[in-house]
Amino acid sequence: MSNFTHLFQTYKYSMVRITVRTEAGDLSNGSAFHIGDGWLATAAHVINDGEIEEIVSEYCGQNLEIEKVICHSDEKIDLAIIKTNLDLSHYLIKTTIVGSPEGFEQTDHIEIGGHLDDWIGDELVLSKVLLMGFPPIPFSNRPVLLASEGEVNAVVDKYNGPHPHFIISNMGRGGYSGGPVISEYGFLLGVLTESLVMNNQSEELGYSSALSIEPLLVLLQENGVYPSKNKETIEVLLEGADHWNDKT
Repeated sequence: MSNFTHLFQTYKYSMVRITVRTEAGDLSNGSAFHIGDGWLATAAHVINDGEIEEIVSEYCGQNLEIEKVICHSDEKIDLAIIKTNLDLSHYLIKTTIVGSPEGFEQTDHIEIGGHLDDWIGDELVLSKVLLMGFPPIPFSNRPVLLASEGEVNAVVDKYNGPHPHFIISNMGRGGYSGGPVISEYGFLLGVLTESLVMNNQSEELGYSSALSIEPLLVLLQENGVYPSKNKETIEVLLEGADHWNDKT
């Protein structure tokens, strides 16, 4: 049985909370995560559903500032990247973690996986995943990072949007949107984008759906964004895929 304590302790430092004020005047939380060099990944609707009131990293010693926001050019793909001044070098260089669980790694970013769309079958079905994000907790006096262990239940191709989606067993809740879904093998499996429901049912009754990582890799490449921590992954995977497509 998997123990995800080490994954949570490894990747919690990369998590960022985004709070927006909706057109109705309500405050709503969403999630984002650091992929290197101050770049965050999130779901586009998190930042498009209102005006950003606050963007917070619990482990960065300075207030975060947004320098650039890039949404995917295809509106059906619910992804965005955000350039910020997030810098966790103090944590990496000057912080010593005592009593960390076995498997813990001191890192400031989440490693993007290597599974392109054409490579995804049902091999990951019933593998374990870790979902992190910032759903509101009733009666809590402050926002808190939630971690939830689940499993991949299916891989689906939606008729209303491109790219495979991982259906995971974690309960859908507002605030998880934009959060990372991390495989038990330690890499980013997908980005939580929505809870699939019908007939305007509550999102808690739907299927939590995570968009796979190929559109994120393409979004980064198309905009010349190569966060140093994930640069090799982007170049090797996409150039390799292009080479394979040319041969076929």
